Amino acid sequence: MKTSILLKQLLFCFLFSASTLLYAQTTHIVNNNVGTDADFTDLQAAIDAAANGDIIHVQQSSTSYGNITLNKELTIIGRSHSDASYSSEVGTINLAEGCSNSTIKGLQTGTITEPFVSGATHAIENLVLQDNRVSQISNLGLYGTFNNMLIQGNVIDSGLNIAAKTSNVLITNNLINGSSVSLSMVDTLLFTNNVLSYFFGVSITNDTSDLLNVSNCIFILENGSFDATVNLSSGSGSIQATNCITYNYNSTRNYTFATGSNITLTNNQENIDPLFVDRATLGDGSFSPELYNLNLQGSSTVVDDGLYQNYNFKPLGTPTGLPSIKIDTYSPTVPKNSDLTVTISAKTN
Repeated sequence: MKTSILLKQLLFCFLFSASTLLYAQTTHIVNNNVGTDADFTDLQAAIDAAANGDIIHVQQSSTSYGNITLNKELTIIGRSHSDASYSSEVGTINLAEGCSNSTIKGLQTGTITEPFVSGATHAIENLVLQDNRVSQISNLGLYGTFNNMLIQGNVIDSGLNIAAKTSNVLITNNLINGSSVSLSMVDTLLFTNNVLSYFFGVSITNDTSDLLNVSNCIFILENGSFDATVNLSSGSGSIQATNCITYNYNSTRNYTFATGSNITLTNNQENIDPLFVDRATLGDGSFSPELYNLNLQGSSTVVDDGLYQNYNFKPLGTPTGLPSIKIDTYSPTVPKNSDLTVTISAKTN
């Protein structure tokens, strides 16, 4: 499984590095804060004005940039999704025809979905959703066809639904708090190294006649007052869970995997503490990813599982591979014509 994951990641790296060479890139800055100097104050206006291959940086703001429709080959980058005073928030993101070879990262957003198109025949390829905080990812591949899609490093507050008209999908290194994951294409889909923490237990549904592989994932509850089950559900297909772990914190109740004729369980550990560095309140009714450090301690028995395996997961959503600069302190008042003292920190991320 690890070899397949690495090959898939290398494939995505090749596809997106190759695609960016096809265009002369222009960088656009979007900032809707009053009194700032930017190329645009409206994110949709920036998308409409941009050319294929351009990069759009969305600055932090206490005001949402609203719903957007992405119909071009763009890279859209926010400052973070959960860093206090440094988050970039948008509403619904509609992935429309023309958005192949696009990357979205570092945003706090509502639903990521695709707009309704009657009788759609278009294809969207080589899409990256990375380091975002998303309310839900819904019905990608319901109308148009999605091929080569990477969903990585995201915090997903609610559900995850991948529709049938998809292929070559890698869902990895995500923190998922939704009660359900529904997948309507599993033949060329990998679901691996995710942490799922819905406090009543999670349901993973295979809506196909094929085999769904779930590997190296961690399933967490907190203070569960009843025996809970990771509900693995499949109609005519089957599900295989491999090298996964369950645990119910601060409770004597069990958290176990469902069993059945269409379910295969291999090398899983039930009711074993994965030993996160700092889980805060992970797995109960609250959900605060900015408080978590879900690295696994060295003494953990599941060091190949979880968010950080082969990836630098960002709890605050500072986009991987891009530097960030923050003003830590500054003099609140200074005499006229005097120096202003400012302390700035920078990270390579």
